[in-house]
Amino acid sequence: MKFLNFDKVLCLSPHPDDVEYGMLGSMCKYKDTKFDILTTSIGGNFDKTTSVERFDESLQVVKHIDNVNSQLLDDIDYLKNISEDELISKIETKYDMSQYQAIFIPPEEDTHQDHKKISEIGKSLTRKHKCGIVDYKTPHTLDHWVPNFFVDLHHQGERTEENGHSNDTHLTFMAMTWYIKLNRMKMFESQKNQPYFSDDSIQSFHSNYQCTRRGMNLVEQFKIIRGYN
Repeated sequence: MKFLNFDKVLCLSPHPDDVEYGMLGSMCKYKDTKFDILTTSIGGNFDKTTSVERFDESLQVVKHIDNVNSQLLDDIDYLKNISEDELISKIETKYDMSQYQAIFIPPEEDTHQDHKKISEIGKSLTRKHKCGIVDYKTPHTLDHWVPNFFVDLHHQGERTEENGHSNDTHLTFMAMTWYIKLNRMKMFESQKNQPYFSDDSIQSFHSNYQCTRRGMNLVEQFKIIRGYN
């Protein structure tokens, strides 16, 4: 099963954990889409958890999810230290944007300055290519942002050991996607005292009233900005 029929997409993460927080369940569910995660810095300014170890945590979170590849862009400590032009140049040097059918970015309606910076470069990165743009919801997204695509996280995995997966991978994907995500979020040890990593906050983040009315109690939320068929 593919995410919106995409074969390969690039997911831009301002800091370690942003993409995983917003769409790890979808990456597990849509196992026939390849997700490249590009983390653009090792954390935010004035955040004592900012370090390369925080990125190492994100690598552990996606370990054994074989349709996900995660990389750190460069030795960028803080996004405020780099201009948008330089950031775009670094990404275009590292990645061939023509290989991707879509780019996933935080919404413009995000209140975090680093998230907004990554959101703003999305259109520039795709200016020459037949590449769609999809917002993924972040904990800093304002309420007036309106998603138009929802992924139900109560999904039973379909992978088997007979398909060549290790026993650990087999057991992981036999669990519901929600519990995979919930357990892997706890692997961000550096963030465990952050308010948005509390159990109540994570539960609330994955709730949407209109989806609940339709029997989808736990979802990841997206907004398709631009797409090509």
